[in-house]
Amino acid sequence: MARTAIVDGFEIGEAAVKFELDRLVKFYANHGMSVDEVKKCLPELEEKALDQAIGARLLLVRAMQLDMPVSAADIDAEVSKVVTQIGGPENYKKALAAQGITEDAFRAELAKGAKVNKLVAQACAGVSDPTDDEVAKFYEAYKADYGGKTLVDVHDQIKDLLRHEARGRAMDAFVADLKANAKIEYKDSGCSCGCHHHHHHH
Repeated sequence: MARTAIVDGFEIGEAAVKFELDRLVKFYANHGMSVDEVKKCLPELEEKALDQAIGARLLLVRAMQLDMPVSAADIDAEVSKVVTQIGGPENYKKALAAQGITEDAFRAELAKGAKVNKLVAQACAGVSDPTDDEVAKFYEAYKADYGGKTLVDVHDQIKDLLRHEARGRAMDAFVADLKANAKIEYKDSGCSCGCHHHHHHH
């Protein structure tokens, strides 16, 4: 792993960067990028992952500052997502026990996530869904990549991708503002001799 960062005194660990990297790789793989292409882009993806981990931290801090309104129902919805992912209530209880956390503590963690989701939804509120026309244009431009699949076959997939990118741009702009007001120091984990190059972004 190339780099980590310290955001307003909070260290972004490699685990957070790896989490974002895995999500990026999965997303691109699901949208037709081959393993080789992903490998080729890895340095870029690692940079992007670090960037997203920094963004995630800034969003969390901002969502807590604004104390975005989250209802018990919102948290219940998050809990049931986790329960489903983990394979049912029994597994959920076991997982909590294994981690040594109470359900209340876990719900408090999920509440943070739900607050961030609210903030993200607010930041993306102005983003309109891609039109069929935009989807068709994209399809025409990249038709060769779809290996003979028709527009009907890939319409929803393209729409999803374009929506993701449009929301991504809205989020980038929102996070850029947060970054402008944060003190971010990058550190190269490959070099532990204390000669860290500090980049201050103001």
